[in-house]
Amino acid sequence: MKQASLSSFFVPQSSGGPSSKRTDPPGEVEDDEPVSKKLRFEEHSSQDVTHTSVDVPSEDTSKFFSTPSRPAKSTPAPTPARTSISTRTERFRYDPTSSAPTETSSDGPSLSQEQQRAKDARREQFQARFMDPNSIADIKRRRENSVVTPVNDASAVAGDDEEPSTEPQSDLAKRFSAPSSTPTAALASGVPKAPPGAKLTPLERQFLALKTTHPTTLLAIQVGYKYRFFHTDALLASQHLHIASFPDHNFITASIPVHRINIHVKKLVEAGLRVGVVEQVETAALKAASGKSGVFERKLTGIHTKGTYVGDISNDVPSPSGAGAGTGYIMGLVEDVVREGTDDVKIGIIAVQPSTGDIIYDEFEDGVLRSEFETRLLHLSPCEVIIVGQVSRVTERVLSHLSTGIGEGVRMERVEKKQEFDDAFTAVSKFYADKVQKGGDNTLLDEVLKFPKGVVVCLSAMITYLTEFGIEHVFDLTKYFSPFSSRSKMLLTGNTLTSLEIFRNATDGGERGSLFWVLDRTRTKFGRRMLRKWVGRPLVRHEELEGRIEAVEEILNADSDTKRKVEALEKVLDRLPDLEKGLCRIHYGKCTRPELVLILNALYKISIAFESVADPASIGFKSALLNNSIAALPTIAEDVGKFLGMFNQAEAAKDNKYDMFGDDVAEEIGEHKMGIAMVESELGEHLKEIQTMLRRKVEYVTVAGVEYLIELRNSEANKVPKNWVKISGTKAMSRFHSPRILALLKEREQRKESLAIECDKAYADFLGKIAEKFEVFRDVVTKLAVVDCLLSLSIVASQPGYCRPTFVEGTKIEINGGRHPMVEQILADPFVPNDVELDKDGLRTVVLTGPNMGGKSSYIRMVALVSIMGQIGSYVPAESATLGILDAVFTRMGAFDNIMSGESTFMVELSETSDIMRQSTPRSLVILDELGRGTSSMDGMAIAWAVLEWFLERGGLVLFVTHYPILAELAQKYPQLCKNAHMGFMEHTSSDGSPEITFLYKLTEGVANRSYGLNVARLANLPGRVLEVAEVKAREVEEELRGRRERGWAEMARRAIGDPGSVSIEDLEALAGNIDWA
Repeated sequence: MKQASLSSFFVPQSSGGPSSKRTDPPGEVEDDEPVSKKLRFEEHSSQDVTHTSVDVPSEDTSKFFSTPSRPAKSTPAPTPARTSISTRTERFRYDPTSSAPTETSSDGPSLSQEQQRAKDARREQFQARFMDPNSIADIKRRRENSVVTPVNDASAVAGDDEEPSTEPQSDLAKRFSAPSSTPTAALASGVPKAPPGAKLTPLERQFLALKTTHPTTLLAIQVGYKYRFFHTDALLASQHLHIASFPDHNFITASIPVHRINIHVKKLVEAGLRVGVVEQVETAALKAASGKSGVFERKLTGIHTKGTYVGDISNDVPSPSGAGAGTGYIMGLVEDVVREGTDDVKIGIIAVQPSTGDIIYDEFEDGVLRSEFETRLLHLSPCEVIIVGQVSRVTERVLSHLSTGIGEGVRMERVEKKQEFDDAFTAVSKFYADKVQKGGDNTLLDEVLKFPKGVVVCLSAMITYLTEFGIEHVFDLTKYFSPFSSRSKMLLTGNTLTSLEIFRNATDGGERGSLFWVLDRTRTKFGRRMLRKWVGRPLVRHEELEGRIEAVEEILNADSDTKRKVEALEKVLDRLPDLEKGLCRIHYGKCTRPELVLILNALYKISIAFESVADPASIGFKSALLNNSIAALPTIAEDVGKFLGMFNQAEAAKDNKYDMFGDDVAEEIGEHKMGIAMVESELGEHLKEIQTMLRRKVEYVTVAGVEYLIELRNSEANKVPKNWVKISGTKAMSRFHSPRILALLKEREQRKESLAIECDKAYADFLGKIAEKFEVFRDVVTKLAVVDCLLSLSIVASQPGYCRPTFVEGTKIEINGGRHPMVEQILADPFVPNDVELDKDGLRTVVLTGPNMGGKSSYIRMVALVSIMGQIGSYVPAESATLGILDAVFTRMGAFDNIMSGESTFMVELSETSDIMRQSTPRSLVILDELGRGTSSMDGMAIAWAVLEWFLERGGLVLFVTHYPILAELAQKYPQLCKNAHMGFMEHTSSDGSPEITFLYKLTEGVANRSYGLNVARLANLPGRVLEVAEVKAREVEEELRGRRERGWAEMARRAIGDPGSVSIEDLEALAGNIDWA
């Protein structure tokens, strides 16, 4: 067999010959209908197909791969030694110095102008026909080099000419408007422009019309049994979903099956894209009944983003480890300038969690560092931020910086126009007044209108924004509004969350190695969300704290009877779906039928786990928190049982809308079912007529999904009337539909469509009835989440070496044998325990010194983490712990600058210290690590001294880490309030004579006069020569400082002898303390 040439693989085989060109018929030829219908449509459309012969001489085919825009270069003359090579072959011989083959040569035959035009026309036809749709190289080049042309008016969509470009554009780029190389930028670049002179299909025109209305939305358009993407949307879908994209007619396209839409939409929104789902709202039957022709009617039925997507929970069963810690908050933000000429602002926020219905609001003033704003961002960890109006450059930088640190990509969106307060107040009032008119609670409006001005403006913008996504109902229930700032919770600032690794570790930003990771043993997703709130906002009320930790202790030390109840609770929690999310989907009217079965059965399982009791104490636990939580579970049994009895669970689980409800639920459903039954009865009667006409017994058969076929042998096919339609056949059999069968099937399809509409309406009404019980069901789920958190904390408490902390009045921390909760679980080596004793009314400050890498930072973090764990309600890693109630934990650790704001390391350090001094109270724990190291030693020591003395005089518990030995003198000045300590170590000489340090990691009283930085340098493998020079210089500086100090003491002694009154008692005591009496 002769091998085909390369170009033959690109040539479609048709009746017009290998080079025939096909012109697509007008009308929509995409997969709008099932395969059988589509085939019939194509068969009817085939008469419109025309073939145009293109005369392409085979000898010139290779020339068609040349690029016309390349400069021509004369072909080198052939060498004498190769005279056997033909002139034509020599023209295309490879020449490394040539950039492109020549278009013409003096050696070749010359072409007339007419012949040249014909050849150029053939080249253009070849490139348009073969090179751009099927060439992988061209598709890649299109993705890399071409640019989308933004279009913002209807005339451009209609196909107006483009503006002249300064860059040359290939025929390929003219035909396909290729996307930008940056996917997100490509999506926002505008409406795709129709290729010049292209003949668009009806579906493509429909896509362009939708894209004009939603230019920044990636559209998934339902076409029959698939969802299709076009143009830039197709390439983005291909990139993020790992599916193929390919040219089809005038645009690149890609597709996914209908039943996978939820999975793929979730992937796209997690990539930060805004996704619109366009559904085909008209079927072939309804279209035929209406007598309309043309494209099927489609509507944008849903828009989703990372924050607004509340996905299907049918397969959303959490793993035992509870993967996925994202909070899912959408945070709206408004900002006003407090004082002109400064960076001080007032910020209002609304944070909405659509999957649970929780809403957090706040208004606060913030300074140049935006530390208050940072604290709220790190606590809420939003996945989407809506910026309302203009914000300052400082706030923009904070958002930009933190968006990479608070989660896996934070989506930003802007609402350019910011309402005035009066307009926002009117809009919010109208929103809630409409709810009251529809039978809502009048307290809704009263509560919302008490919000601060900035919150009201933000709320109005968020209502408008979420209305586009169909989830504005999340604001219906003000019961779930809560302020961020609350006196009933401990304050953990943004610095504290980061420095202590509360939610994420400092190494890679992951959850492993964080405090939340240590405490999370929850079994459900809603329990996990509740625990995250507990960890971020520890309790400060003694009664609540005791109640929580008593419940943990009772579960931990359960007797046989209590253990049975605990096991029953664990069984209830086992493999529960995300009920908070499911109830919200019911509330939004987005819940599917299989989901509904899953949710109601889970709620029923919860409601029957324990018997209903009049008094919660009858449950049998000693803990009131456990009794109250469990007593709430049976209260929903009656409502859930009633709802389960109103539909057929088996059919709903199969998503069978037609048989989910009985005829008694909606009369219209029964009428349409009766109509379908009548049509099927007429089909049965018609079968008898067919048997009489054919004079033989035949039955209806179903083949390939086509029903009511009359199957006859081919030898009997001549007996059927001429107006019968042959549907399919084999070598032996033929299958037909009579005109009467076709008419009855059409009527049945129309009745089925009407039945589907009534079933959907009945289902929506049913969801509305369940949504009326949203608050009742949601409260029960919240109680169950509390139980899940308590069981999680009891598992943590069961670990070896954990103890129950004792809480006392006052501000006090007394820990014996305390350990770092995260380090001891990650490191293989045992953690060295340490003690601490701080009391606001006594010794309240520790000045901690010692060598680098000696364990100072681990020690101060351990103290803070044990205190926080105790106020969460958890057992703590220690032999014993007596804790007072802290109102906040502040930390200033680490060194970094803020180049974007023009702030040095030292400026950031002092600004954060200033914030701590302003916010802390005598009930706060303050941790300052190496304050003053960002400037010269003298200035740093002076500032560190002044700050530490300020805290000593004001009150509060302070751990102050420093390498300035002079600060140890404050312990002598305030002996009742301050003490010196250092992390123990042993110094010895190695075999080569160099000093070595062995770290003991044990807190020891006294001052470490040296930091042993050279030892760290040696561990870091600095060059030996550098170490030698550093040691010599260190000895010289040390001798010089010792000499200065001794001369100062000598001068003081001389003055004391000559004039005793010129020296104070304190100086004399210091002098005596520094004399070597030996």
